[in-house]
Amino acid sequence: MIYRAFCNSRTCFMLLVAALAALFIAASQPAFAKADLGARVEMQVVQSELDQDDGDDIDSSGFGLRGDINFTLTPSDKTTIAANATARVFDYNDDSRDTREIYGASLAISEKLSDSVELRLRASRMENIAVLEAGSADQTSAEAQLQWKNGNNRLRIAAEYRERQYDLTDEPKGDGYRVSAQYNRRIGPYHWVQLDVRHEDMQSDESPRRSYNRQLAKLSYSHPIAKRLRLIPSVEYRQWEFDSRVARGDPEGDMRHDDYIAPGLRLAYGRASRGIYADASAEYRIRDSNDIRYDQNAVRAGLRVGFRF
Repeated sequence: MIYRAFCNSRTCFMLLVAALAALFIAASQPAFAKADLGARVEMQVVQSELDQDDGDDIDSSGFGLRGDINFTLTPSDKTTIAANATARVFDYNDDSRDTREIYGASLAISEKLSDSVELRLRASRMENIAVLEAGSADQTSAEAQLQWKNGNNRLRIAAEYRERQYDLTDEPKGDGYRVSAQYNRRIGPYHWVQLDVRHEDMQSDESPRRSYNRQLAKLSYSHPIAKRLRLIPSVEYRQWEFDSRVARGDPEGDMRHDDYIAPGLRLAYGRASRGIYADASAEYRIRDSNDIRYDQNAVRAGLRVGFRF
């Protein structure tokens, strides 16, 4: 089932269009422009006690496949253009849930404003993604990111506008923004400390139950233990509130609000460029909710194995 979904005509067509567009752009550029065409294939396994996806990725148990084609063009020392097309399929262990088929494409332009400052503008379109406020949605987004890098210090600040159409009977829409910051301190090869913070807001006049706001803070530390192999412990805190969902079992009848703290551990292998890579992860989410249906702690474990061409 998952093989047929991954190899259907729509997936193949999108990947073929991306490849032809990349070759056309490369052929139309002057000889001094640098061009690179790459691809990735990946297998994913998730084993989880969660019945819903409340993160930024698929949180429920199942098996998935993914394929990407990316094209990078460097017309000058200061400018980089990157295009990407992706197709992903995930088959849940729960037979009551449909196989998720995700398709998307993005285009980004980066410009070096100085030796230490870079601006990136990115637009993307994704279909059937997992989201907090609904089973799935189609999303169009635009993002601006400013990066400062000096020696072993790197700071990124980003703002993103997102518009979603939910996969519900009446296909309601919602929109909102996300602002984020990331600080990374490099200690050595594959050896770093990183802090991520984020705030996001989503509003839907057509379906008020989709409206929410969410905050995140995460601290990660990567320590190399062998060649291309590193151990990455982390701790993450999230909290979110819904504007129009009454919490079941709340004595005050308040709107639903949730939070969790999740210590985690990853074992990662491989380079960020070419070759094989693998990532095994496990985290324990200590949850708190005023809705009795979501007030249970849970373990999520995952494995990704892939190859970058």
